[in-house]
Amino acid sequence: MANTKRQIAIVGGTFDPVHWGHLQPILEVAKAFNFECIHLLPTCAPPHRQQPEVLNTHRLGMLDAACQLDKRFVVNDWELRQGLPSRTLPTLKHFHTVSADATLYFIIGMDSLLNLPDWQHWQRLFDFAHFIVIPRPGYALENASNEVKALLQERQCKSEEMQSGNGKIFIATTQPLDISATELRQQLRNHQERPELLPEPVWNYIREHNLYR
Repeated sequence: MANTKRQIAIVGGTFDPVHWGHLQPILEVAKAFNFECIHLLPTCAPPHRQQPEVLNTHRLGMLDAACQLDKRFVVNDWELRQGLPSRTLPTLKHFHTVSADATLYFIIGMDSLLNLPDWQHWQRLFDFAHFIVIPRPGYALENASNEVKALLQERQCKSEEMQSGNGKIFIATTQPLDISATELRQQLRNHQERPELLPEPVWNYIREHNLYR
């Protein structure tokens, strides 16, 4: 019998603002899977890190606007409601509990994969989800530590090999878009027109609320 478990994707980020550099690779990766929904989770930054430039309500509002682009996008404020700096393990445990009948896919950038051994309880993360890694400008597997290379040796697989279960890693080959939220915020301050890599619904929300001025 064919596997009928639901597939749920999870993507965390500051999303300050959300842009095509976030969304386009996710939509490209989704072609290889059958995601029922793609949860977009704005994260809480620890006090010693740079804080988002806009209020959480506006980060959520921009993500709500981005959901017009694809019916699978869902805004999830679970990490914000915790009121603590975001940690991946509690997040994946939460999704594993509320979606016990689903296969979970945690989507991260190549930069995060290369730094994964620095994450808290990182080895336990694979008990709850598969990992999908999307390329990031300036980050390459050639620069991976021996620990990350050993991890890939053990867990890397093709997309069709992770339709159920957990604990595998898929390295996507999507084309990275060379844009950062910092650059985008600067463009918004300096220009009146919509930046190319900012989705129109998000641009409309930013104009309506006069953000990044």
